[in-house]
Amino acid sequence: MCLQIEMLNESDNGADALLGATNHTVGNAGIRRRNQKLILQAASEAFATTGFTATHSHDIAERAGVPKANLYYYFQSKENLYVQVLMSFVDPLVRASAALRKSDDPIVGLRAYIKARIRIIREHPFSAAVFSQELLSGGKHLPEACKNLLHEEAQRNVACLRNWIDHGRLAPCDPEHLMIFIWSSTRTYTNLAWQMSQLRGVAEPDKADFDRATRTVTQMVLGGIVPA
Repeated sequence: MCLQIEMLNESDNGADALLGATNHTVGNAGIRRRNQKLILQAASEAFATTGFTATHSHDIAERAGVPKANLYYYFQSKENLYVQVLMSFVDPLVRASAALRKSDDPIVGLRAYIKARIRIIREHPFSAAVFSQELLSGGKHLPEACKNLLHEEAQRNVACLRNWIDHGRLAPCDPEHLMIFIWSSTRTYTNLAWQMSQLRGVAEPDKADFDRATRTVTQMVLGGIVPA
């Protein structure tokens, strides 16, 4: 299901976009990057807090500290901005999965993969939360190209695990469910951040908590699938 990008046919949005275009000179890459980063960060926080439907464009612009014109100038619509927030998390996820296949040694590959996934979630907490919410809703706003990208990368990872299992480098197990277990365990600090904070007695997990999570998840995974 491809995402239908909202056309700027309303007079106020069209005027805002035109105003934004006149306020940004071509070639001013520094201002462009700064504003795009501010808007993406604000959108990630807003979508993670109130969800896609309840979040309005003017809320994002106010949170970013920029005119609403800039939002439409850079991202054209709320729907397109939402997709960009999702992709800001999907892109590093895909790069992290490559770490799994960089080594012929499953211990090295799995350690790197688990560490990379938890690091990404720590560095992108809001877009990680938005991505988790989108998955729970069935991926209805996820573009087909993004779905295909995630599917192909998952298939490559499963094939890597299956190859290690077939050659006796990992204990016999179901590679698909092993991958799902790694996904779910490494995303726990996004989906269950409040519960984790209650267990730890802190306002929110810090780097030391994420480091301990990395070690624990790695120990659980390797302890169950590395042959004696």
